[in-house]
Amino acid sequence: MGSFVQFLQDSAIAVFVRESPSILGYTTVLALHAMGLAIVVGVSAAVALRALGLIPGVPLAPMLKLYPLIWVGFTVNALSGFALFAANASNLLASAMFLIKMLLVFASVIAMEFLRVRLARAAGTASGQISIPVPASTQVLAFATLALWASALISGRLTAYPNFVNTLLGLS
Repeated sequence: MGSFVQFLQDSAIAVFVRESPSILGYTTVLALHAMGLAIVVGVSAAVALRALGLIPGVPLAPMLKLYPLIWVGFTVNALSGFALFAANASNLLASAMFLIKMLLVFASVIAMEFLRVRLARAAGTASGQISIPVPASTQVLAFATLALWASALISGRLTAYPNFVNTLLGLS
């Protein structure tokens, strides 16, 4: 594993992202990561808030048509995230917060997809109604999706502060 991590950190993309003085290096990759994240989490949150009944005037079926946009944002996030990871792989793999973040992202995507399936089922049985009743179990899933994404965002942000996290967790 160590040799693969070293290979990854020595790759052209990793060196460019990590060491390039160009604005197209780290700055642009990080900006793309933030934009992808805004799309994924923002649209997912809007769908979840609609499922919770907090924006009842918005029809559910058109909200579900936003899922391809979520996947575009996720693709941007995955590609930029991989480049950021490659630039600092050994440190990130040693970071508890990074590993927690990745687990939370994985759980968030699964929850988001389960929510899509359940909402599509509800929208399919509602025959064009604007105010589609969402089952309580689906609302719990919507809340879980919001909580998972929020936790992923926080843990991702905390990866920049390993000393603080280690002190907080009593690891140092």
